[in-house]
Amino acid sequence: MAATMVLSSSLTVSAAPETMPDGTIFDAEYYAQNNPDVTAVLGTDRDALYQHYATCGKAEGRQAYEGIDNTTTSAGSVLLEAGDENYLRMGYLMSGFGYSLTPITENEYYTIENGEVIKHREPLETPRISDPAADFVRSDWSEDPRYQAIKNEIIQMISEKGAGAEIDGETLNFTQYPRSQEERNTINQMLKNLSVDLMKSGILESCSLSWSSTDGYLYFEDWGYEMAVDIFANQVQATTSQYDDHPEIWNYTKRSRSELYDDSAEIDEGFGDDWGFWLQN
Repeated sequence: MAATMVLSSSLTVSAAPETMPDGTIFDAEYYAQNNPDVTAVLGTDRDALYQHYATCGKAEGRQAYEGIDNTTTSAGSVLLEAGDENYLRMGYLMSGFGYSLTPITENEYYTIENGEVIKHREPLETPRISDPAADFVRSDWSEDPRYQAIKNEIIQMISEKGAGAEIDGETLNFTQYPRSQEERNTINQMLKNLSVDLMKSGILESCSLSWSSTDGYLYFEDWGYEMAVDIFANQVQATTSQYDDHPEIWNYTKRSRSELYDDSAEIDEGFGDDWGFWLQN
């Protein structure tokens, strides 16, 4: 649980960055300490401070939390803004992948006993979050030659297919051979930032870049084999239930709820033939 701190008021604010309901990362204590003109009027109530940031603070260039500058545009003209992580989430959903901002505390698996499928739950020692933006660090990669090489190839692909063309898991002519976990993490950060930049600039409506082995085999090691970049772009694979569950993407997608596949009738039907789960005999 985050600690609290009193700032010249009877109200308290959180002492750590939080993910707000719309997906934006916001540190109320940081915002209060760095914007005394705001606290002089609104006090230090977290919700009031966030409402100020969302309605006018962001546009005024105020920072939502320490470590990102809303007003900084790099030499490569990449605009870094609080909330950019929601582009990643939107692109992930639109590409047909799911995630949850709620920590997963249990491992679920199924067994067949006497001809019936039995569901089991086991507590996890360390809760995990299936969030594509969980480890995301927003930064400017525009001067990195690898970033430029991938971006140029994607632009060329779109120019050949036509603006708005759907790209479903095509492999780019860019390979890497990460030899350490640190190198792998670095490349992942580059791909995530490039995904955001492609969507923010309007080159792609939605985008999710991922790694796969160049030979098509599945490896469980984190490094030690050649990897290529797969691109999923301009897809509309999200469902209405996903849209409802993730208000953090609403301001980052060009698609309305009515344009998505309505899966409301399928929510309570249980698992079908194409539903994947861990099954034990």
